[in-house]
Amino acid sequence: MRPIWPIAAGAAAGVVGLGVYVSTWHEPHAALASMADARIVAWCAAGLEPIEGEGCFAAPPKHDGPVTLVVYLHGRYVDAADELDRQARVARGANKRGLAVLAVRGARGECNAPGLADYWCWPSNERNADDGPAFVAGFDAALAAARARLGPGSNVLFGFSNGGYFAALIAARALAPFDAVAIAHGGPVEPVVARPKQAPMLLITADDAADPEMRKLDAELGGVSWPHALIARDGGHALPDWDIDAAMTFFDRVVREGFPLVPPIASRVARPSVSDAGGEVASDGHDDLRDL
Repeated sequence: MRPIWPIAAGAAAGVVGLGVYVSTWHEPHAALASMADARIVAWCAAGLEPIEGEGCFAAPPKHDGPVTLVVYLHGRYVDAADELDRQARVARGANKRGLAVLAVRGARGECNAPGLADYWCWPSNERNADDGPAFVAGFDAALAAARARLGPGSNVLFGFSNGGYFAALIAARALAPFDAVAIAHGGPVEPVVARPKQAPMLLITADDAADPEMRKLDAELGGVSWPHALIARDGGHALPDWDIDAAMTFFDRVVREGFPLVPPIASRVARPSVSDAGGEVASDGHDDLRDL
């Protein structure tokens, strides 16, 4: 399968461009300055390799033929140890299914909520949605480096929490083409409208977390006939291995089988164990969840 990601003009030369999938320029948030070049920055978990464009990359140990690349969007974090644990488990979960992973990083200062200036965040709500194109353009160098190592294949998008909102924003506003999208514990960034290409989407929710937001996204996708499926589990706001395995199974099957999946991805599992909690956090409101 051919690569689907168009590379922004000038990215390799250290210039942030918007690529052929964006027609207008929006002045990016000041925190994006560090995303403008193709530096190699070592912020990666064990098992992932720093590559150009400040990405973290992990390829399956053996592969024959096209390799699907999972672009992973982290949740809000200030403590790198928490996020590196999630990043490492995403990479392991992908690699065991023959998928590669490219973890990319948001920017400090992008969260709107008071007291979050030191957190790494993505555009996640209507107040900062216009920063989205510049963040997507910031992926170009890392994605080009990852694809150069893998060769042709499908690109898919996996977002957790704050990164899940950004994944929904990327899909709903057609900021970049992906063959499939999985969102764990995020929600919609308005408006959600029909697009000429609507990549199949998996929504992963939990009873004690952002379930109303995920149900809202489910309803809005249904309202525009966007191909998608929703699965749920017990527990709270976290990225346990069950969520990761569901997303990777979805990507693997969509690329091989198309959508809808028959039989569908299994739903409902007991609350994850403490060792598998994956960074469960408390939240006291809708706006905080949108900035997680």
